[in-house]
Amino acid sequence: MIGQHVSRLRIVLGALVPAALLLQFVVVPRTAASYAEAYPEVAYLEAPYLIAAVVTIGGFEVALLAAWQLLSAAEEGKASTHRSQRWANVMTASLCFMALLSAGVCVHAGSVENIGGPAMLFGLLASLALVAVALGLRSKTRERFLRQL
Repeated sequence: MIGQHVSRLRIVLGALVPAALLLQFVVVPRTAASYAEAYPEVAYLEAPYLIAAVVTIGGFEVALLAAWQLLSAAEEGKASTHRSQRWANVMTASLCFMALLSAGVCVHAGSVENIGGPAMLFGLLASLALVAVALGLRSKTRERFLRQL
């Protein structure tokens, strides 16, 4: 039964990796250049926000790698090992890092630069919600590991 779920999740993870790479290296840079051209008054923000976006997506890719490793451990029946717990920690740290980086961009854009309007508030709230979800997921994963021991 678990093998069927693992296979489905691996298909999803396998689809997310090329999508994230495409987003990271094609879509986001083109969009940033387009907005910098359309809004020259804030074009100086293109480079720092682009770097933040690329690094954030990189954090998501690390979380995908950690999820793949956790699926492998679950499939092998070794979900309670210390190695699996470390991958769960890596995934949590990566998700929190990317959420906090995104929150920082939203705070900077909305408060310091006074651009973006209500979207920056919603971005900040979504980023903070991701931190809460990542920590909750980590807690739930840890409970499962302890139950299997």
